[in-house]
Amino acid sequence: MTLSTKTTNTQSALRDYTTLVTELDDAITQSAAHHANRLQCRPGCADCCESFSVLPVEAEVIQTALAALAPASLANIEESAVRHPEKCPFLIDNLCAIYDHRPLICRTQGLAIAYIDHQHETIEVSACPINFPEDEEYPFAEHDLLLMDPFNDRLAAINREFCNKREIASAKRISFRKILTEALKWR
Repeated sequence: MTLSTKTTNTQSALRDYTTLVTELDDAITQSAAHHANRLQCRPGCADCCESFSVLPVEAEVIQTALAALAPASLANIEESAVRHPEKCPFLIDNLCAIYDHRPLICRTQGLAIAYIDHQHETIEVSACPINFPEDEEYPFAEHDLLLMDPFNDRLAAINREFCNKREIASAKRISFRKILTEALKWR
């Protein structure tokens, strides 16, 4: 199989990923509206912006976005990543340089998100301490939470399809730093 065939075969997975992102963004908008009086997140707030790792399908989306940047923008990202190794390498002056192409984990930061722990039959909640301070009592009802399991399950399925067509391991995670390193090789 040639590289161009592999790329063509992954287009359906990338379209499915785009659909997933759109649907998650809609759910995020609803959750943000529900918590509008609590959310402090604004452009420039980068407290949660760490150097995460992502699945191969998300790495592909980020790599494509980086390849489309002007060389000067990519150089700014590189300079900022070197100056601030403890932060996400895609931050420039605490703003995301790949904002429109950021992965699911970045899209949900700041919200009250939940995961079902089937083993313990509980709902695990993760909430930003700036928006939902731990010293305040804030009992979350189910309608207060953005349940991530359906989105994460779909992401896993899309990633498996993408990886099967690329003939790569679907369990592999790729760090933001590695994605940036690869992008810098292309310039």
